[in-house]
Amino acid sequence: MKMNIDTPIPIVDGTTITRKEFTEKYLKPQKPVILRGLWKQYPAYEKWTMDYFKQSMGDIKVKLFSTKQANPSETLSVAHAEMKFNEYLELIEKEPTDLRLFLFPVFKHKPELLKDFGYPNITGRYIKIPFMFFGPKHSVTRMHMDIDMSNVFLTQFAGKRRVVLFPPDQSDFLYRLPFNVHGLVDIDKPDFETYPAMQYAKGCTGILEYGDTLYMPSGYWHHIEYAEGGFGLSVRTIGASVGTILTGLWNVSIQRKFDDIMFKIRGQKWFNYKKQLAFKRAEKAMQRVKENAVLQ
Repeated sequence: MKMNIDTPIPIVDGTTITRKEFTEKYLKPQKPVILRGLWKQYPAYEKWTMDYFKQSMGDIKVKLFSTKQANPSETLSVAHAEMKFNEYLELIEKEPTDLRLFLFPVFKHKPELLKDFGYPNITGRYIKIPFMFFGPKHSVTRMHMDIDMSNVFLTQFAGKRRVVLFPPDQSDFLYRLPFNVHGLVDIDKPDFETYPAMQYAKGCTGILEYGDTLYMPSGYWHHIEYAEGGFGLSVRTIGASVGTILTGLWNVSIQRKFDDIMFKIRGQKWFNYKKQLAFKRAEKAMQRVKENAVLQ
């Protein structure tokens, strides 16, 4: 048995789509889409290459973190290696590696990069704080939803990425941890015996290639794997509804802090409590599916 994720994410021509068409077909109904060539209008589309970053920022020392560490809390706090940025880019181009580059402040080191792009007019209400991501082949960003509930436009500049998405209404089938934005399941190695609700989850899959921009609506679960070493950039917009915006504010300002406090107080017992709730919710979700099947 495998997960129901074979539905392809739609692909449209990002150079011809109108604001009205994007709003009616994707933004309002909150449906994901891959916009091919959306960023052709900006210098970054052709300018930003691996070689460009090697030459313009190559001497900057970057701290790298090993994903093989037994203690995941140390992975993000204690660097396990350090090398020049150009050496790291050469590494991820040539071979898989467990060394990851987290939250590298590209625009702080080279603010003139901000002049290489704008914010596509197919929509508005942009949060003008862009992020860049660099990753080696086979590295995976485990499935989660973004805590601020923003809409995301993720553009690929080098390499390929496999993206698997699930809409927010699939959260219970993914065993979402309460007070958190992560689930318990591994969609690449589904354990249907431990997590039987996974069989009811319905997702979609797409491959991002050079010049592709993924529009990912707020609240969507996403699992991202680098099929090749490469990099991309994300820009965000405010959630499409008042409810979504308020949920994002709640998540960032109160829910996350509450979760951190409870973990400090109760430790593993708090995590176990959240797991129990996740399983109870998944069981209820499965029961609803079965009841609906009987009624039909």
